[in-house]
Amino acid sequence: MSNYHMFRSRNIFLLCNVLFLTLLAMTMIVPFLNVLAVSFSTDLESYENTIKLFPKTLSLSGYVNLFRRVAILTPLLNNTFVTVIGTLSHVLLCSMAGFVLIRSSFPGKSFVVLLVTIPMMIPFQMIIIPVYVTMKKIGLIDTLWSLILIDIVSTFSIFLMKNYFEGIPRSLEESAIIEGANEWIVFSKVYLPLAKPGIATIAIFQFVSRWNHFLPAVLFINSTKKYTLQIALKSLVVSSELTSTTQSVANNARMAGIVVSVIPLLIVYIFAQRYFTTGIMVGSVKE
Repeated sequence: MSNYHMFRSRNIFLLCNVLFLTLLAMTMIVPFLNVLAVSFSTDLESYENTIKLFPKTLSLSGYVNLFRRVAILTPLLNNTFVTVIGTLSHVLLCSMAGFVLIRSSFPGKSFVVLLVTIPMMIPFQMIIIPVYVTMKKIGLIDTLWSLILIDIVSTFSIFLMKNYFEGIPRSLEESAIIEGANEWIVFSKVYLPLAKPGIATIAIFQFVSRWNHFLPAVLFINSTKKYTLQIALKSLVVSSELTSTTQSVANNARMAGIVVSVIPLLIVYIFAQRYFTTGIMVGSVKE
């Protein structure tokens, strides 16, 4: 009887858990389906103030207007440049820093660890003005390089790579050194290939963060030719100031812009999810 009650209680808990997670998922899925449906609707239908899961009449006019009448291609290319270069730089530098921190000892190691830890305690909003002044003094205001330098390294990524490198057998490094490999060869040929889950984890986090950059872009970018995607979408949705004519932009074109901004994130996650799932568990289990 006791086992029966335990089994029944467990099933009830699982059912409630599934229902809760389903409702939680729907709060995220339904808005996206609505955006997707409106983006494939006709101009007139897109103005209907209702929740849509499917367009009544399938139309690509929103996407046609997005690329023909709205200057979205340039912000899309700018965003791609900033995201790809920034993510690659972030992964490389944080991996190198993590590799340095697994060295048994070197002069000033404690001080270096302290410097790496401090940025985690200071939110970006508290240092906006000093960062802006620094960018202005080095001549990077209104350049895409200013967006690349922001968050080019982070404490989270450095320590995640450090934890992952610590799980790689040191015997592999010793064997490479015996064969005549230097530190760079050991790092690039031994540690990096075995750290794919950790690399994928910080790459996904960084890609999403940089793709969705808004505050840094608003601070550092002034000219419309250097707008990134998020600023362009804000202008498109709020004021339609990016149109090449005085006519307003229909809702389907605005929703099409949101869909276009989400697609790269979905593609990156689909290809990297098998590494990402492993990478987020780094350091959670100690033997």
